[in-house]
Amino acid sequence: MNIIGFGQVGRAVAKKLSVHPQYDVFYIDVGLTGKNCYALPASKVVEEAEDKTPQFPSLVEKVKEEIFFFCGGVETISSSILATLEQFKHLKINVVYVRPNFDLLGEKEKAHERVVFGVLQQYARSGLFKRIILIDDFNVAEILGNLSIVEYRDKINSLIANSFHMLNYLKNSDFIMSNISPPHEINRISTLGIYSTTEDNEKYFYNIENIREKHFYFAFGEQTLNEEKNLLNKISKRIKKAGQSAFTNVSYDITATTYEEDFAYIEAHTNFIQGEKMVDNRSE
Repeated sequence: MNIIGFGQVGRAVAKKLSVHPQYDVFYIDVGLTGKNCYALPASKVVEEAEDKTPQFPSLVEKVKEEIFFFCGGVETISSSILATLEQFKHLKINVVYVRPNFDLLGEKEKAHERVVFGVLQQYARSGLFKRIILIDDFNVAEILGNLSIVEYRDKINSLIANSFHMLNYLKNSDFIMSNISPPHEINRISTLGIYSTTEDNEKYFYNIENIREKHFYFAFGEQTLNEEKNLLNKISKRIKKAGQSAFTNVSYDITATTYEEDFAYIEAHTNFIQGEKMVDNRSE
């Protein structure tokens, strides 16, 4: 799997994934040198960044079929994102967008981030990207809880990377039971989350609105699978409870693992642009 980490935020998450042999990881940022590193020129203002975006022919040649492009929208160089992705338009593009804690931004940063956030979703919705996966620092920090300032960024990046990796692991493992199919073609705006099998709650990495599809990935150890009674009935009740409306399709996957603890992840998908005041007029 091809991973591209763009800018400081994207690079930090991509670096966490580089420890796994399943990923070919590349980095794009200002002033980078070294293996799998590609340099952007420095820009003083966001208006310069797009015009100064270089071509990356050697990187384009290396990556095949599909990429996962990790990025944020606050840095000045984020105006280079579209010009960079244009070079990979022959591939299936998945954008993993890490949104900062909005309360900690200045007014100019907020305005710039809103533009990047909205434009990338529009590109996904129009079909130019295969998918955009939205992640909010605030949500991830809330899930982790009690973070010091020193560990804040690293812990958030670790949870994003670990969750992304474990979802890929479960998707590519042999399942015991599953009724999951690829998201509907129009539902290209997504997030992921953690489902607590003990507390029976869903914790999303972004507060996505108007969810149209939810996919649960349950991972159970041998002891649970062999000894827990009525497990399928319990899962059925959870799935039924998860359906927020008649328009939310819920599916599941059950995988046996060698891990001592049971765990579960969720993907949620929609066709609604997030952050816009859009009303779903269909009655529920």
